Amino acid sequence: MTERNILFSIPTGATIEPQTMFVATALARRPDVTFAPIMGSPIDVVRNGIVKLLLGDPTYTHLLMMDSDVVPALDVVDLLLECDWPMAAAIVPICVSDSIVGNVVVRDKDGDTHFITSWNMEGEPFEVAAAGCGCVLIRREVFEAIPWPWFKWTESFPTGREGEDIYFSRKAAEFGFTYKVHPKAVADHIKKFPLLHLVKAFDEYRKVYGELPSYAGTQSPAYEENS
Repeated sequence: MTERNILFSIPTGATIEPQTMFVATALARRPDVTFAPIMGSPIDVVRNGIVKLLLGDPTYTHLLMMDSDVVPALDVVDLLLECDWPMAAAIVPICVSDSIVGNVVVRDKDGDTHFITSWNMEGEPFEVAAAGCGCVLIRREVFEAIPWPWFKWTESFPTGREGEDIYFSRKAAEFGFTYKVHPKAVADHIKKFPLLHLVKAFDEYRKVYGELPSYAGTQSPAYEENS
């Protein structure tokens, strides 16, 4: 059996968040992980460069990619390995329109796709239609089967653009590869979101669980003072 050797890289223009650096340092200490920093732009070119590095060394068995502003738990590699799937992803919160969602795309019973808003954290790993590459673990065999470019920023998506990571998900699916997500692999995302987006997130929570988390409603001293 081939010994596991995970190439770990953080695609970035030049910098990473300090919290991300802390986790990256811990993950790089694992005996089955080799860290390789690669910097540059645009981001799709950087991601493709990382894949070329992986394929250039036959000892690498997996690629772990983590964005420079994502902070997963220290056990994220073990959780993604538990998925036992060619492509595994952690759930990373992102801001879409006026709500906060997970960066994975699921398909509903009618066949329509949408970003995930809630899930059973005590459940088993589950298959998804697509995922962002905020924190992913991908086996070598996936990149060997898919022709270059693996990642590409496109401008033809109905929304006017399609990120390079969703492009990769779609292309991988054409070759029979999909992501699984571990429900406990949820990473922090160092972003500033409008506070009122949390209200919509609570509404989604209520739809699923029938009740709200502890929440006293929208409060603003400035609003009260001027009303």
